Amino acid sequence: MPISTSDFLKEIKATLGPLAKDARQSTKSWDLYEVLVFGAAVSSARDLGPVDLLDATGNPTKKFLFRSSPGPLARPTQNFTHAEVRLGGHPELEIHTGIWVLGKSQLPHECDCVVLMKAEADAARGSGRAPLWGHVLLHAESKYYRRPIPFGHGRGFLGLGLDLGWQGSTLIVNRDSPNAMKLVRSRRKASALRLVPGDQADLAQLQRRFRKRFAQYQKTGKV
Repeated sequence: MPISTSDFLKEIKATLGPLAKDARQSTKSWDLYEVLVFGAAVSSARDLGPVDLLDATGNPTKKFLFRSSPGPLARPTQNFTHAEVRLGGHPELEIHTGIWVLGKSQLPHECDCVVLMKAEADAARGSGRAPLWGHVLLHAESKYYRRPIPFGHGRGFLGLGLDLGWQGSTLIVNRDSPNAMKLVRSRRKASALRLVPGDQADLAQLQRRFRKRFAQYQKTGKV
């Protein structure tokens, strides 16, 4: 049964905790699903170190606004929200939704949720270019469909993971999609997980995946 918009927003706010009071976001389910994944990344990082929500100018905010379509990190069309993470005294990280990242091919890819070095994000903002794949800690592709995703979506995700260097590559679907998920899982550096909104076991599994990547960075300072 589809989850209501109000329940979606409640779950998003639960993952963000006290960081967000107000929501300004498209009510389309697939957009809310991406924000839920962002919330899972924020809550996973918050288990290990301080996390702040910032607006596009770098100022703290308790409201949030996320992209409903892919766009550039630099010179955004609206005052979109991102998170800043500090772990183990290492350089800060940023968590974004719906931004373009330049892969090994020198072609841009949309990342539904991506964690990257703040220094690289600042460099991208300063030059107007897209951030580069080598500074990504993890990226997630979110698929919110009424039916299992087609097998071809699994192939497409593997191409994305390859061009982004398998940096915490995670495919997230709201419905079990055995063939596509099996294909992705056949690559050791990639993961395919189910996340049904409202299913706490699914959410906990995704948070563990993200937390593992954050813990590696906390220990080594390397993406």
